[in-house]
Amino acid sequence: MNNEKWNEVCFLLSDNIQTDISERDFEQNVIQALRVLDWKEFLGDLQIRPSFQIGASNRITPDFVVNSTEKKNLFVIEIKQPSIPLRINFQQQLFSYMRQLRLQYGVLIGQAVQIFYDGDLTDHDDPVLIETIEFERDSAKGLKFVELFSKQSFSYEALKTFTLNSLKKINRKADQKKLQQKILSDEYRTELLELIKQDFLNNYDADLIDNVLKEISINIQLKAQPTTEKPAIQAYVSTQSENKNTRDKTKYIINGTSARLPKNRFVLEFVKAYLQKYPTGFSSLKRFFKDDYQGSTGVINKLDFVETKYANKSNKRHFTGNDEILTSADNIQFVVSTEWGKDNIKNIVDLARENGFEIQEV
Repeated sequence: MNNEKWNEVCFLLSDNIQTDISERDFEQNVIQALRVLDWKEFLGDLQIRPSFQIGASNRITPDFVVNSTEKKNLFVIEIKQPSIPLRINFQQQLFSYMRQLRLQYGVLIGQAVQIFYDGDLTDHDDPVLIETIEFERDSAKGLKFVELFSKQSFSYEALKTFTLNSLKKINRKADQKKLQQKILSDEYRTELLELIKQDFLNNYDADLIDNVLKEISINIQLKAQPTTEKPAIQAYVSTQSENKNTRDKTKYIINGTSARLPKNRFVLEFVKAYLQKYPTGFSSLKRFFKDDYQGSTGVINKLDFVETKYANKSNKRHFTGNDEILTSADNIQFVVSTEWGKDNIKNIVDLARENGFEIQEV
Protein backbone atom coordinates (compact mmCIF):
# COMPACT_ATOMS: atom_id res chain seq x y z
CA MET A 1 0.00 0.00 0.00
CA ASN A 2 2.77 2.50 0.92
CA ASN A 3 4.55 1.62 -2.31
CA GLU A 4 1.45 2.47 -4.35
CA LYS A 5 0.93 5.72 -2.44
CA TRP A 6 4.52 6.84 -2.97
CA ASN A 7 4.39 6.03 -6.67
CA GLU A 8 1.21 8.11 -6.96
CA VAL A 9 2.94 10.99 -5.15
CA CYS A 10 5.78 10.73 -7.69
CA PHE A 11 3.22 10.80 -10.51
CA LEU A 12 1.51 13.90 -9.12
CA LEU A 13 4.62 15.89 -8.15
CA SER A 14 7.08 14.85 -10.86
CA ASP A 15 6.08 12.45 -13.63
CA ASN A 16 2.86 14.13 -14.71
CA ILE A 17 3.72 17.85 -14.53
CA GLN A 18 5.04 20.29 -17.09
CA THR A 19 8.55 21.58 -16.52
CA ASP A 20 7.33 25.19 -16.49
CA ILE A 21 4.39 24.62 -14.12
CA SER A 22 3.63 27.67 -11.97
CA GLU A 23 3.83 27.53 -8.20
CA ARG A 24 0.07 28.11 -7.92
CA ASP A 25 -0.68 25.19 -10.27
CA PHE A 26 1.91 23.04 -8.49
CA GLU A 27 0.04 23.79 -5.26
CA GLN A 28 -2.99 21.91 -6.61
CA ASN A 29 -0.80 18.88 -7.31
CA VAL A 30 0.56 19.04 -3.75
CA ILE A 31 -3.01 19.14 -2.41
CA GLN A 32 -3.78 15.98 -4.41
CA ALA A 33 -0.60 14.32 -3.09
CA LEU A 34 -1.63 15.17 0.48
CA ARG A 35 -5.02 13.58 -0.19
CA VAL A 36 -3.15 10.42 -1.22
CA LEU A 37 -1.62 10.54 2.28
CA ASP A 38 -5.19 10.95 3.65
CA TRP A 39 -4.87 14.60 4.72
CA LYS A 40 -8.10 16.31 3.61
CA GLU A 41 -9.05 19.96 3.80
CA PHE A 42 -12.79 19.34 4.30
CA LEU A 43 -12.02 17.30 7.45
CA GLY A 44 -9.92 20.13 8.85
CA ASP A 45 -6.64 18.21 8.40
CA LEU A 46 -5.18 20.81 6.10
CA GLN A 47 -4.91 24.60 6.22
CA ILE A 48 -4.07 26.08 2.82
CA ARG A 49 -2.23 29.40 2.93
CA PRO A 50 -3.53 30.21 6.45
CA SER A 51 -2.76 33.63 7.91
CA PHE A 52 -1.33 33.76 11.44
CA GLN A 53 -1.04 36.90 13.56
CA ILE A 54 2.54 37.35 14.83
CA GLY A 55 3.03 40.10 17.36
CA ALA A 56 1.06 43.32 17.20
CA SER A 57 1.23 44.01 13.47
CA ASN A 58 2.87 41.14 11.58
CA ARG A 59 1.31 38.13 9.87
CA ILE A 60 2.76 35.01 8.24
CA THR A 61 1.18 32.91 5.50
CA PRO A 62 2.78 29.48 5.03
CA ASP A 63 1.64 27.37 2.09
CA PHE A 64 0.23 24.51 4.19
CA VAL A 65 -0.15 23.63 7.85
CA VAL A 66 -1.19 20.05 8.64
CA ASN A 67 -3.36 19.50 11.73
CA SER A 68 -4.24 16.62 14.01
CA THR A 69 -7.85 15.57 14.58
CA GLU A 70 -7.71 17.78 17.71
CA LYS A 71 -6.79 20.74 15.44
CA LYS A 72 -3.26 20.91 16.80
CA ASN A 73 -0.63 22.04 14.27
CA LEU A 74 1.60 19.06 13.42
CA PHE A 75 3.99 20.27 10.71
CA VAL A 76 4.31 23.00 8.10
CA ILE A 77 4.87 22.62 4.37
CA GLU A 78 6.43 25.14 2.00
CA ILE A 79 6.35 24.53 -1.76
CA LYS A 80 8.45 25.86 -4.64
CA GLN A 81 8.31 25.49 -8.39
CA PRO A 82 9.86 22.13 -9.31
CA SER A 83 11.86 23.82 -12.10
CA ILE A 84 13.84 25.79 -9.49
CA PRO A 85 16.55 24.17 -7.30
CA LEU A 86 15.76 24.14 -3.56
CA ARG A 87 17.90 27.07 -2.41
CA ILE A 88 18.96 28.19 1.03
CA ASN A 89 16.57 31.18 0.98
CA PHE A 90 13.64 28.78 0.46
CA GLN A 91 14.82 26.79 3.46
CA GLN A 92 15.16 29.95 5.55
CA GLN A 93 11.55 30.85 4.74
CA LEU A 94 10.43 27.43 5.97
CA PHE A 95 12.60 27.82 9.10
CA SER A 96 10.85 31.10 9.89
CA TYR A 97 7.43 29.44 9.73
CA MET A 98 8.61 26.51 11.88
CA ARG A 99 9.82 28.87 14.58
CA GLN A 100 6.93 31.29 14.50
CA LEU A 101 4.48 28.37 14.78
CA ARG A 102 6.77 26.50 17.22
CA LEU A 103 6.80 23.35 15.08
CA GLN A 104 9.65 20.86 15.25
CA TYR A 105 9.11 19.51 11.72
CA GLY A 106 8.88 21.25 8.37
CA VAL A 107 8.70 19.87 4.82
CA LEU A 108 9.97 21.65 1.70
CA ILE A 109 8.55 20.35 -1.60
CA GLY A 110 9.85 21.26 -5.05
CA GLN A 111 12.35 19.35 -7.19
CA ALA A 112 12.52 16.93 -4.27
CA VAL A 113 11.15 16.57 -0.75
CA GLN A 114 13.28 17.83 2.14
CA ILE A 115 12.47 17.16 5.80
CA PHE A 116 13.79 19.52 8.49
CA TYR A 117 13.93 19.13 12.26
CA ASP A 118 14.24 21.86 14.91
CA GLY A 119 14.39 20.71 18.52
CA ASP A 120 16.48 19.51 21.43
CA LEU A 121 17.77 16.37 19.71
CA THR A 122 20.37 18.59 18.03
CA ASP A 123 22.31 21.62 19.26
CA HIS A 124 22.36 23.37 15.86
CA ASP A 125 21.00 26.91 15.83
CA ASP A 126 19.12 26.36 12.57
CA PRO A 127 16.76 23.49 11.75
CA VAL A 128 18.67 20.45 10.44
CA LEU A 129 18.02 18.78 7.09
CA ILE A 130 17.44 15.16 8.11
CA GLU A 131 16.42 13.73 4.73
CA THR A 132 16.22 14.58 1.03
CA ILE A 133 13.90 12.38 -1.03
CA GLU A 134 14.06 12.38 -4.82
CA PHE A 135 10.92 11.57 -6.79
CA GLU A 136 11.92 8.04 -7.76
CA ARG A 137 9.30 5.31 -7.89
CA ASP A 138 9.65 2.41 -5.43
CA SER A 139 12.44 4.17 -3.52
CA ALA A 140 13.02 3.12 0.09
CA LYS A 141 13.19 6.76 1.18
CA GLY A 142 9.86 7.43 -0.49
CA LEU A 143 8.21 4.52 1.30
CA LYS A 144 9.56 5.80 4.60
CA PHE A 145 8.20 9.27 3.84
CA VAL A 146 4.73 7.80 3.28
CA GLU A 147 4.99 5.83 6.52
CA LEU A 148 6.01 8.89 8.53
CA PHE A 149 3.75 11.52 7.00
CA SER A 150 0.52 9.65 6.22
CA LYS A 151 -2.41 10.63 8.43
CA GLN A 152 -3.14 7.09 9.63
CA SER A 153 0.43 6.32 10.72
CA PHE A 154 1.62 9.80 11.75
CA SER A 155 3.41 9.65 15.12
CA TYR A 156 5.85 11.98 16.84
CA GLU A 157 7.50 8.94 18.42
CA ALA A 158 8.14 7.42 14.98
CA LEU A 159 9.45 10.77 13.75
CA LYS A 160 11.71 11.04 16.80
CA THR A 161 13.20 7.59 16.10
CA PHE A 162 13.70 8.50 12.44
CA THR A 163 15.28 11.82 13.44
CA LEU A 164 17.71 10.19 15.89
CA ASN A 165 18.81 7.68 13.24
CA SER A 166 19.31 10.48 10.71
CA LEU A 167 21.30 12.57 13.19
CA LYS A 168 23.53 9.58 13.98
CA LYS A 169 24.46 9.38 10.31
CA ILE A 170 25.12 13.12 10.18
CA ASN A 171 27.14 13.04 13.41
CA ARG A 172 29.19 10.05 12.23
CA LYS A 173 30.40 12.10 9.28
CA ALA A 174 31.24 14.96 11.63
CA ASP A 175 33.06 12.59 14.02
CA GLN A 176 35.04 11.15 11.11
CA LYS A 177 36.18 14.63 10.08
CA LYS A 178 37.01 15.52 13.69
CA LEU A 179 39.14 12.38 14.12
CA GLN A 180 40.83 13.02 10.80
CA GLN A 181 41.77 16.56 11.89
CA LYS A 182 43.12 15.25 15.20
CA ILE A 183 45.36 12.70 13.44
CA LEU A 184 46.64 15.44 11.11
CA SER A 185 47.28 17.86 13.98
CA ASP A 186 50.64 18.99 15.33
CA GLU A 187 49.69 17.63 18.76
CA TYR A 188 49.22 14.12 17.44
CA ARG A 189 52.55 14.23 15.61
CA THR A 190 54.19 14.99 18.97
CA GLU A 191 52.31 12.08 20.56
CA LEU A 192 53.43 9.81 17.74
CA LEU A 193 57.08 10.71 18.28
CA GLU A 194 56.68 9.94 21.98
CA LEU A 195 55.14 6.54 21.15
CA ILE A 196 58.10 5.76 18.91
CA LYS A 197 60.48 6.70 21.71
CA GLN A 198 58.66 4.48 24.22
CA ASP A 199 58.77 1.57 21.77
CA PHE A 200 62.59 1.67 21.58
CA LEU A 201 63.44 2.50 25.21
CA ASN A 202 63.99 -1.16 26.14
CA ASN A 203 66.79 -1.47 23.58
CA TYR A 204 68.28 2.02 23.22
CA ASP A 205 69.40 4.93 25.36
CA ALA A 206 66.83 7.75 25.67
CA ASP A 207 69.29 10.44 24.53
CA LEU A 208 70.18 8.38 21.47
CA ILE A 209 66.50 7.99 20.56
CA ASP A 210 65.93 11.75 21.02
CA ASN A 211 68.86 12.58 18.76
CA VAL A 212 67.59 10.23 16.07
CA LEU A 213 64.06 11.57 16.26
CA LYS A 214 65.32 15.13 15.91
CA GLU A 215 66.58 14.19 12.47
CA ILE A 216 63.34 12.54 11.42
CA SER A 217 60.34 14.40 9.98
CA ILE A 218 56.94 12.75 10.23
CA ASN A 219 54.36 13.99 7.76
CA ILE A 220 50.82 12.60 7.90
CA GLN A 221 48.59 13.54 4.97
CA LEU A 222 45.33 12.56 3.34
CA LYS A 223 45.50 10.00 0.58
CA ALA A 224 44.89 11.12 -2.99
CA GLN A 225 41.25 10.84 -4.04
CA PRO A 226 40.47 7.76 -6.19
CA THR A 227 39.84 9.75 -9.37
CA THR A 228 41.96 11.28 -12.10
CA GLU A 229 39.62 14.25 -12.45
CA LYS A 230 40.77 15.94 -9.24
CA PRO A 231 44.29 16.53 -7.95
CA ALA A 232 45.45 14.73 -4.82
CA ILE A 233 44.37 16.51 -1.66
CA GLN A 234 47.33 17.43 0.51
CA ALA A 235 46.86 17.84 4.25
CA TYR A 236 49.28 20.05 6.11
CA VAL A 237 50.02 19.62 9.79
CA SER A 238 48.31 22.20 11.95
CA THR A 239 50.63 24.79 13.52
CA GLN A 240 48.28 25.49 16.40
CA SER A 241 50.02 24.29 19.54
CA GLU A 242 47.31 25.03 22.08
CA ASN A 243 45.43 22.00 23.26
CA LYS A 244 41.78 22.81 22.59
CA ASN A 245 40.66 20.22 25.11
CA THR A 246 42.22 22.21 27.96
CA ARG A 247 39.43 24.05 29.73
CA ASP A 248 40.13 27.63 30.75
CA LYS A 249 38.75 28.15 34.27
CA THR A 250 39.62 31.86 34.59
CA LYS A 251 37.15 33.90 36.67
CA TYR A 252 36.53 37.67 36.46
CA ILE A 253 35.91 40.43 39.02
CA ILE A 254 34.37 43.76 37.93
CA ASN A 255 35.58 46.95 39.70
CA GLY A 256 36.73 44.91 42.68
CA THR A 257 33.18 44.55 43.96
CA SER A 258 31.64 41.60 42.15
CA ALA A 259 32.03 37.95 42.97
CA ARG A 260 34.37 35.75 40.96
CA LEU A 261 32.33 35.33 37.80
CA PRO A 262 32.62 32.64 35.12
CA LYS A 263 32.90 33.92 31.56
CA ASN A 264 29.23 34.05 30.60
CA ARG A 265 28.15 35.55 33.94
CA PHE A 266 30.93 38.13 33.66
CA VAL A 267 29.56 39.28 30.29
CA LEU A 268 26.02 39.51 31.69
CA GLU A 269 27.14 41.54 34.72
CA PHE A 270 29.32 43.81 32.58
CA VAL A 271 26.40 44.58 30.24
CA LYS A 272 24.25 45.33 33.32
CA ALA A 273 26.96 47.58 34.77
CA TYR A 274 27.46 49.40 31.47
CA LEU A 275 23.71 49.97 31.03
CA GLN A 276 23.44 51.30 34.59
CA LYS A 277 26.38 53.68 34.07
CA TYR A 278 25.41 54.70 30.53
CA PRO A 279 21.62 54.36 29.98
CA THR A 280 21.46 53.69 26.24
CA GLY A 281 18.96 52.78 23.52
CA PHE A 282 19.08 49.27 22.09
CA SER A 283 20.46 50.27 18.66
CA SER A 284 23.37 52.06 20.31
CA LEU A 285 23.97 49.11 22.64
CA LYS A 286 24.01 46.78 19.63
CA ARG A 287 26.65 48.96 17.96
CA PHE A 288 28.71 49.08 21.16
CA PHE A 289 28.49 45.35 21.87
CA LYS A 290 29.32 44.30 18.32
CA ASP A 291 28.13 40.87 17.17
CA ASP A 292 31.68 40.07 16.04
CA TYR A 293 32.86 40.21 19.66
CA GLN A 294 30.91 37.02 20.36
CA GLY A 295 30.76 35.32 16.98
CA SER A 296 27.75 33.48 15.60
CA THR A 297 25.23 34.41 18.29
CA GLY A 298 26.05 38.06 18.97
CA VAL A 299 26.65 39.63 22.39
CA ILE A 300 23.08 40.88 22.88
CA ASN A 301 19.80 40.29 21.07
CA LYS A 302 16.20 41.38 21.43
CA LEU A 303 14.19 39.03 23.63
CA ASP A 304 11.46 38.43 21.04
CA PHE A 305 14.10 37.56 18.41
CA VAL A 306 15.67 34.96 20.72
CA GLU A 307 12.31 33.48 21.72
CA THR A 308 11.45 33.03 18.04
CA LYS A 309 14.85 31.77 16.87
CA TYR A 310 15.08 29.16 19.64
CA ALA A 311 11.35 28.49 19.89
CA ASN A 312 11.78 24.71 19.82
CA LYS A 313 14.92 24.61 21.96
CA SER A 314 15.15 24.38 25.73
CA ASN A 315 18.61 25.96 25.51
CA LYS A 316 18.04 29.50 24.24
CA ARG A 317 21.82 30.26 24.24
CA HIS A 318 21.01 33.44 26.16
CA PHE A 319 20.26 34.41 29.76
CA THR A 320 16.44 34.41 29.77
CA GLY A 321 15.61 34.18 33.47
CA ASN A 322 13.24 36.84 34.82
CA ASP A 323 16.08 38.61 36.64
CA GLU A 324 18.40 38.27 33.61
CA ILE A 325 16.26 40.02 30.98
CA LEU A 326 17.46 43.60 30.52
CA THR A 327 15.66 46.71 29.28
CA SER A 328 17.34 49.42 27.22
CA ALA A 329 16.77 53.16 27.67
CA ASP A 330 14.19 53.08 24.85
CA ASN A 331 12.26 50.32 26.68
CA ILE A 332 13.31 47.35 24.51
CA GLN A 333 13.81 44.05 26.33
CA PHE A 334 17.00 42.24 25.39
CA VAL A 335 19.14 39.33 26.57
CA VAL A 336 22.84 38.48 26.72
CA SER A 337 24.50 35.49 25.06
CA THR A 338 25.70 32.61 27.24
CA GLU A 339 28.13 31.34 24.58
CA TRP A 340 31.58 32.40 25.82
CA GLY A 341 34.95 30.67 25.85
CA LYS A 342 38.63 31.48 25.94
CA ASP A 343 38.64 32.41 22.24
CA ASN A 344 36.10 35.26 22.43
CA ILE A 345 36.00 36.44 26.06
CA LYS A 346 39.10 38.62 25.53
CA ASN A 347 37.03 40.90 23.28
CA ILE A 348 34.71 41.76 26.16
CA VAL A 349 37.52 42.07 28.71
CA ASP A 350 39.32 44.54 26.43
CA LEU A 351 36.08 46.45 25.77
CA ALA A 352 35.39 46.79 29.49
CA ARG A 353 38.90 48.02 30.26
CA GLU A 354 38.85 50.49 27.37
CA ASN A 355 35.71 52.03 28.86
CA GLY A 356 36.99 52.52 32.38
CA PHE A 357 35.97 49.29 34.07
CA GLU A 358 38.52 47.54 36.26
CA ILE A 359 38.63 43.84 35.39
CA GLN A 360 40.61 41.32 37.45
CA GLU A 361 41.32 37.86 36.08
CA VAL A 362 41.70 35.21 38.79
